[in-house]
Amino acid sequence: MSDSPASSAGQRKAPDFNPVKVAYYEKAGWEAYYDRSWLRAFGLMVRLNREEFHMSLPVALAAAVDIVRASMAFAPRDNDVQAATEHIRRYYEKARRSVGIPADAETLARLEMDYWIVHRRLALERTLDHNLDNIAPLVDSLTTLHSALFSVQPEAARRSAEYRALAAQAVDRITGHYSSDVRRDWELVESTLQLAYRELAASL
Repeated sequence: MSDSPASSAGQRKAPDFNPVKVAYYEKAGWEAYYDRSWLRAFGLMVRLNREEFHMSLPVALAAAVDIVRASMAFAPRDNDVQAATEHIRRYYEKARRSVGIPADAETLARLEMDYWIVHRRLALERTLDHNLDNIAPLVDSLTTLHSALFSVQPEAARRSAEYRALAAQAVDRITGHYSSDVRRDWELVESTLQLAYRELAASL
């Protein structure tokens, strides 16, 4: 893939983005995912692709298809991880061509899928023990993903990962049906995602 724009761009990083907008699209995307509202998820991902990776509209539409298909493959209990990973790889091919991400799409897809798998495992563990507060595996997974995707310093990658893991923990309370205040937890999801993306945006 040496002839791709991302490869020829050397060490270019993802461009600036609005952390508030990206946080909202991700939070709303989580809601759509757990509601299995795939059409709404598609629309949100188009907007996220335009904001976070500065994709053209046609590319953003195609990439939204990729990520929604990945989500649909991963969502069932008897999910298809291989198919989901391939759709994510296609998604990241488009993202890296749009903004010149140095990491290759295969690596990004593998790291993204690791995050999805770790999050699901921890979410299931929390349904058995609502007080379980072990976010360290998710922080580690997200730190590696953020480092590769955004080309930021390890400290910034870890701080953003910690906030994003806290957002995931709040999502798990909601989807596990043990949240004491669903509305407040969704607000917490969005606010902690804002902090995560502010850390990343400030480091680009």
